[in-house]
Amino acid sequence: MKLRGPKAGEQLLARERPREQVDGSFIDRYADGISISRRRRRKAKVLQRALARLFPTGTGLEIVDLGCADGAIPLLLLQSASGPAIAHITGITLLDYNDLPDKPAHAHPRFRRAIADLQLPLAMPDLPWGACDAVLATAFLHYCADPSVPLATAVRLLKPGGYLLVSLPAPWALRLFKTGIPHLLPRNNRIRHLFSYANWRKLITAQGFNPVSEAPLGISNRLLVYQKT
Repeated sequence: MKLRGPKAGEQLLARERPREQVDGSFIDRYADGISISRRRRRKAKVLQRALARLFPTGTGLEIVDLGCADGAIPLLLLQSASGPAIAHITGITLLDYNDLPDKPAHAHPRFRRAIADLQLPLAMPDLPWGACDAVLATAFLHYCADPSVPLATAVRLLKPGGYLLVSLPAPWALRLFKTGIPHLLPRNNRIRHLFSYANWRKLITAQGFNPVSEAPLGISNRLLVYQKT
């Protein structure tokens, strides 16, 4: 019988989040700037298809990835079928992302990573303010003390009619990550919010975004697409 919900999530995590045990503690190697998990490859494929639908004839696309971690998703997008249509991807990762700034990022000539504190509105003059075609925020907003801050940043970055692509874990998955599983999944104490999808939708639309589409992303996430008015 095919498992669903939390049990399926536990099996997936056991297969796809490699760890090594040192003196009884577990070290996460999920985003190390070197390896790329199957889960992230699947996520990149879903994002690439979404971008292809949103920009069927687009070229010179400017994209910002909020919460890019080590840049695996930008790298995979630039290497995908949609890669030639993308001019640049700027990734912004949280200042407190594990052991930054020591953790390396994936390299690509059309990708750069910036490290910033998204607790307050960004003041980085070299970002493509008002010129972005798409802003990504994948599995990221639940880490922010105030998610309305990066959402407001996305509004400032996007050109009129630009798109916000948000992936969000299900509440049950967030609870699983936050509490952990002994000897399998360490607790993720950085998770700040266990919102329902309904509450996330309210938060996003309150920033002036209009919903475009929503679809499952794996067994524990959903991809929400919004457009700036």
